[in-house]
Amino acid sequence: MVDVPISVVVRTLDAEAGLRELLPALRLDPGDELVVVDSGSKDRSLGMAREAGARIVPIDPARFTYGRSLNVGFAAATREWILALSSHVVPVRPDFLEIYRRAVARFPAGVVAAAGPLVRNDGERGMTGGITLYEGEDFLRGFEFGAGNPNCLYRRDAWAARPFDEELGGGEDCDWYVREIAAGRALAAVHAAEVYYRFRRPWSAYVYKGRVDFRVAHRYLDVHQPKLSGLAVRAAKLGLYAVQGRVGWSDVKGSLGHCWGSYREASAARKSGEPGGLLRKLLRERPAAGPN
Repeated sequence: MVDVPISVVVRTLDAEAGLRELLPALRLDPGDELVVVDSGSKDRSLGMAREAGARIVPIDPARFTYGRSLNVGFAAATREWILALSSHVVPVRPDFLEIYRRAVARFPAGVVAAAGPLVRNDGERGMTGGITLYEGEDFLRGFEFGAGNPNCLYRRDAWAARPFDEELGGGEDCDWYVREIAAGRALAAVHAAEVYYRFRRPWSAYVYKGRVDFRVAHRYLDVHQPKLSGLAVRAAKLGLYAVQGRVGWSDVKGSLGHCWGSYREASAARKSGEPGGLLRKLLRERPAAGPN
């Protein structure tokens, strides 16, 4: 076992159903800590968090943003590495935190964050081990290194030097990654640190998330522009998989809602002529490395 204490930060708002699965699955070591940032739960979320030994940090619902809630939680955390987890996830493997600990011991200098994959079912599971590093131009064509803040480990001193942007309506993780990459740091994908993603929301919530995700990706990266033909193909594939029992119908709804939101946002960006690809500009402006 690798001795790397971890602070786990979970954001909650009436998250009783998710915490019922997540908290027992964490399997915290004695040196770990659990911080719950709550923005006004009325259900049993806080009682369950206290029973799990969590430190609860309240945040005014009127001032909630994803970035602000994470900054509040990270400020309360005391360990060198902080794991941001959504209350909608459940670790796939019982040694989930140990996977991250072993990864930290293998990181080269300069790695400031590491993400594990989100999967909706066992059919989506990918690589069972290994670490992939991303730096410099690796992100220019897209953002595929991991999950983002539903499942991402951060080096605390790197966050302290660059807290999350609290004014963004979403995508505070992508914004942080891009600016760290542009500053010469590296990110890692820890392929075995998978979590099941139990996000269950109305269609409109998936569409909104798709719009936000595309808006953020377009702002920083040279991303693929979704088309209706591609959406139709995806719908056909997902429908077939659902009939075969390979995915659930709720997963079909979530995926297609997200894709529809991305398509709508892409259409709006094309009409407005809004420029994107900020990362390329930041990399061009980065001072060249001096001689060793």
